[in-house]
Formats: sequence, C-alpha cells, structure tokens
Amino acid sequence: MHLYVALWVCGTLLALLLGWQQRKCWRLIWQLNGWRGVAQQPLLWFLLCINLHPNSILDKVTRLRVLFQRPLAILIGTRALLYIDDPAGMECVLNAPECLDKTFMQEGFFARRGLLHARGQKWKLRRKQLNPAFNHNIVISFFDVFNTVGNQLVEQFATQSHLHGAAVRFKDAEDMLSRAVLEVSCLTIMGTPTNFTQADDAHIATTYKRLLEISAIKIVKPWLQIDLLHRLLEPQLYAEAAACNQLLVDFVAQIVQRKHRNWQLRNALDNDDDVPWQRRIFIEQMFQLAANGELTLQDIEDEAQSMVLVSFETVSNSIMIALLCLATHKGDCQQRLRAEIESVMPHGNDVSYVGVEHLQQLRYLDAFVNEALRLLATVPMNLRHVSRDFQLAGRDAIVPQNTIIALDTFSMQRDAAWWGEKSMQFEPQRFLQHQQELQQREEEQEQEQQQQQHQSKHTQRRHSYSFLPFSKGLRTCIGRRYSFFIMKVFLVKLIANFDFSSDQQLEQLQFVEGISLKFRNADQIHFQIQPRQSS
Repeated sequence: MHLYVALWVCGTLLALLLGWQQRKCWRLIWQLNGWRGVAQQPLLWFLLCINLHPNSILDKVTRLRVLFQRPLAILIGTRALLYIDDPAGMECVLNAPECLDKTFMQEGFFARRGLLHARGQKWKLRRKQLNPAFNHNIVISFFDVFNTVGNQLVEQFATQSHLHGAAVRFKDAEDMLSRAVLEVSCLTIMGTPTNFTQADDAHIATTYKRLLEISAIKIVKPWLQIDLLHRLLEPQLYAEAAACNQLLVDFVAQIVQRKHRNWQLRNALDNDDDVPWQRRIFIEQMFQLAANGELTLQDIEDEAQSMVLVSFETVSNSIMIALLCLATHKGDCQQRLRAEIESVMPHGNDVSYVGVEHLQQLRYLDAFVNEALRLLATVPMNLRHVSRDFQLAGRDAIVPQNTIIALDTFSMQRDAAWWGEKSMQFEPQRFLQHQQELQQREEEQEQEQQQQQHQSKHTQRRHSYSFLPFSKGLRTCIGRRYSFFIMKVFLVKLIANFDFSSDQQLEQLQFVEGISLKFRNADQIHFQIQPRQSS
C-alpha cells in the first residue's frame, strides 16, 4: 500500500514538474491559436510521428499546412516547435538576435563545426574573420576560374555521349554539374585544382551528397545523433556515414595541410610588402589568422570543409533547378534568354568569357533565375533555436527560450497569398514586372499611394521577405553574391550552347527534404539536350 502511495506521489510530482516546464510552451500555443491550438496537439503529434522521414515530411507539410491556422506551435517534450510560413514572421525571426543560432536538431549535420553551425559570439567573431574572403573585389577576381571551369563543363556536355541526346538522365547531368561546381569551390576557396570536371575517381562529390542525405535523416530523427543509439538502431547507416565522413575529412585535411606548408615556406621567403591576390582567397585569409594566433589548423580544416560543402551543394542544386524549369517550360523563355545573351555578348553567341559587366545587363536572366529559385527553393526549410524569450512581431505571442523555429520557405514562395493566382506556375515575367514597379516608385514617390490603388493584385508591392533564395537577416548567406555569379556564368554558357527540353511536368515532381531540395522521382526525369550549331 505504501509503495502505491509513493508511486502516486512521485508520478504526481513528475507531472507537476513537467507541466511547470511546459507552461510557456502552452502559453505560446494558446496565444497563437487559442483552444483550437490546444485541442489539435494530439493530431499534430500523430502527424509528426508518421512523417518523420526526409522523403515524406516536405510533401506532407506542403499539403497539410492549409488545414491549420499559422503560425502554428506544437509541444515537443519541454520545448515548442514553432512553424512559420509568412513573410512577416520570417522577417521577425531572421532579424531577431534571439534567433541567431541553429537548433540542436542540426547537430546531426556531418560538418557541424565551422561557421555553418557556430553559435552566439563565436559565430559573430568567425563571420567577422571570414567576411574579407568574400568581399566584392575578391569575388570578381574569381571570374577567370568561373569561365575556365564553365568552358570545361560545356566541353563535357558536348563530348560525353550520356550528357547529350534524346534521353539524358537527370542524375547524370546533376553529377556532372556537381563535379564542375566542386572544382570551382576547391579552386576559389582552397586554391587547389582537383580536375573534378574531368573525373572524380574518389567519388568526392557523390560522397558529399550522400552525407547530406544521411544528415537530413538525423535531423528529423534527432535520437540518431547519439552515436550509441545510431550504432544500435541503424548499424549499416552508421557505418556508411562514418566511412563517408572519414573520406571527406581526409580529402580536405590533405589539401589544407599541403597548402599551409607551402604558405609558410612562401611567407618565410617573401619579403615583398605587396600581397599577391592569391593570398586574399579564403584559405590564405585563414592561414594569416592562424599566424596571428586567432585560429588553429583544425579550425581552418573545419571552416574549409564547411565552405566547400555549402558553396558546391547549394550552387549545383540551384543550377539543376534552373535547368529543370527551363527544360519543362513550354513558352518562349529559352528563346528570350538566348536572344538577350546574344545581344549583350560582344560577339553574339561567343560566351567563352562571361564577365560581371555582361551579367549586369542580363535582366531577363536575373528574372529567370529568381523565378526558378522561387518556385523550387534550394533550401526548403530553415531551422532556428531561440536563445531567450522574445515577442513575435505583430502578435501578442511570447516565444519561449529553447523553442525550435521551422521557417518554411518552400511553401511561402509558392503561396497564392503572396504570389497571386499563378503562384504555382513558372513565370519569369513576374520578376521583370517587379523590377519595373520598383523603378517607377523610385521615380514617382509622391504618387505612390495613387499607383498602389490602381495596381492589380498580382503586381502589388511584395513583402521583401516573401522571396528568400539565400536567406536574409542577421545570418544571411556569406557567399550569396559568389553563388549567384557561378550560377549565372554556368547558365549563360549552357543556354548559349545547348537546347534543353523535357517531357517532365513540374507538377509531377515529388519533393524530398534532403537539407537542399531533392526529387524522389529523379530517376524518372530525363532531358533532351541538343548541341546548337554555331552561327
């Protein structure tokens, strides 16, 4: 009898303690959705449990989100998961100092050291240290590399039989682009040629992609971040992840250590005060910080790993998304792009060297790239950790410390509420119209109110956070400009040299949350890629 009483008392105390720790989470749920938010918690828990896999979670969220009032808070243990899919909420979170850090769920990311996952003051310090490596002049100096590798890419598409013709597999084109962008990343970030555009015998590019897939699984199943549980529950996956991780660690470490030895030798012999441009690239910036005692060699390896990964993965994926939109579009998009390129380039369709001065004149290309990244967001979701309580802008809701915030960029950029009735269609013209409207407003600011009254719904001023190709706010992408330049140079070369088409429909794509956007039916996607005759 006494044992039952003791168990009852202990259970009651534990329940009270749990309720006390959850009190702020329940308050957030109530403030956002009232009784409806409280009552729907069991349903939300059930939906989360049955969709905890990268292959299904993005598709389910996209379809089920409309059934709930958003922003939406879900109780998970002693934390809240706050789902946001509107521009105002995005702006608030991305600019809140309390939401600067990544979440514990992203500890499953294999490259979890370096700027990509640094927190708090450490992130601020490291970002300040790395900013000079991505300033405008440095990025412009990379155009020779962008063009050299871009020309090699065109040559591979023209000469490799599996990369042109009537049935080019999506994964073959993706592999080729990944290797080319990885070559650019290694050259511009670590100053090292790898010849990945020609061959990748060590399968470095595919290993990076596989580790991202495993990382996505560990994010939605955070218990796998505990090595013991991962080893017990998924032994084959654990062994594969360990082998892949070791391959990439060794790959980057060998390059960094060799470059560091060369840098030290050259630095000891070089008494000239003039610093050659090569020293200003990322790896040379890091070596100088190490010489000043601000970084260790391990820190440099971590940062190099992080930078190579994000630069190559996001850019190659963005290019594939753009080509997929181009190939499936049945309108005049391809003809307009080619006509614009021929009108801007000094020798018509000669795109052997594409400079920044050329890209600045390709306005329709800008609109095309933006529309592709709007419709198929490269990074569908962004997760943030709340370091201390803060108020959600425009609402009375107080978001408690340790809340996990999920920013659904993918759904927001396809939502008719922000993009009009044709939000699910590929229409580059919408960005040209937007540019024209902004210019017109700048010229006629005194008549702004009258103009807004006469504008149609789909051309009204868009919220500045309704389109987030490379995030915004306090933790915006350090390589945003760098990524856009690579993407546009490669696209100009490919569009000028090849005709792209596909029988695939964008509506038939099956989306996968693999850190960056992937397609579950990628094996069924084929391109028709035909070399163009030089005029």
